[in-house]
Amino acid sequence: MTVTIHQKPLNAFLNRVSTLDGRLAEGLAKLLPDWWDDSLNQSPSISQQVILGLAKFANLDLNAVLNPATPLRFNDSVRRYKHAANKPVAELQAATAVVDGMAKIAATVVKNDYNELPPASDIRQLILSSGKSWVDYQALLEYSWSMGIPVLYMPEIPARKKMDAVAIKVSERPVIALTKKQKHASALLFSLAHELGHIACGHLERNSLLIDEKINEDDVDNPQEIEANAFAIELLNGRPDASFYSRFRVTADVLADGALRIARLNQVDPGHVALNYAKTMGRNGGNYYPVCFSALNIIYPHLTWAEQANRTFLEYVDEDKVSEDKFEMLCKMNNIEV
Repeated sequence: MTVTIHQKPLNAFLNRVSTLDGRLAEGLAKLLPDWWDDSLNQSPSISQQVILGLAKFANLDLNAVLNPATPLRFNDSVRRYKHAANKPVAELQAATAVVDGMAKIAATVVKNDYNELPPASDIRQLILSSGKSWVDYQALLEYSWSMGIPVLYMPEIPARKKMDAVAIKVSERPVIALTKKQKHASALLFSLAHELGHIACGHLERNSLLIDEKINEDDVDNPQEIEANAFAIELLNGRPDASFYSRFRVTADVLADGALRIARLNQVDPGHVALNYAKTMGRNGGNYYPVCFSALNIIYPHLTWAEQANRTFLEYVDEDKVSEDKFEMLCKMNNIEV
């Protein structure tokens, strides 16, 4: 007698996903709804409900998902990849699909209508006139959400390869996703300003994704990158170019003290000053980032920015606009407890 063992539906689905990207399959297994129990795997209807939810999260083609004989594939999107010339675009497919899926949920739950962005100088002046000492990450984050532009921070995207940042238009609403893990908010500040630059400069088409695999402040070859960088530099520094340097190598203490002094004089985020210093000094050879990161630890001894960012997220979203499971997934991907 031959005994046929049927694999549980969810397990079979995750095995199929692993052929696309093993990290994606592992990530989906961690995003099961809170009410899920393995005993529910015995119910085809409940299993399918969960599978379809995960498939939509990962932006998988649902026709392929529903047909076990068909290889899984991602939904097609209009994508523009930046700085990916030496890496096959296919390597970013899983990360792109996840970001795209989360952006669609974020665009649905955001409370504020989208308003087109003014010039960088106007944004800077508005933030400074509100009482801020300089344009820091939290200030720019709050401004983005207030303009109807959701900003997602998802450093744990379940994919083998990922990008630094993405700007997306869901219908007519832009969404920004920052995906590079950073200890300090200042290290995300330029990326956020850069993506706002892409939006303000009109680089995004309806329902398109502009993916910055690596954000390079010194890009001189791509006109759109040059524009986005110039927008970011002016927004953060109040002038179209800014370079901070010293004649000799300095210690972390000296760099931290100097960055704070320059910050107060010029109304520039001190972490941005330190990072700009490391980039500028490194152009002539040498790695100045270790001393820069040590300086950031001195400037920001208490890491509270992630909690502040999470509170901003929750302030500007309406969870009742989507299903509980979708909102739960969005929060999990952004490390937000609700």
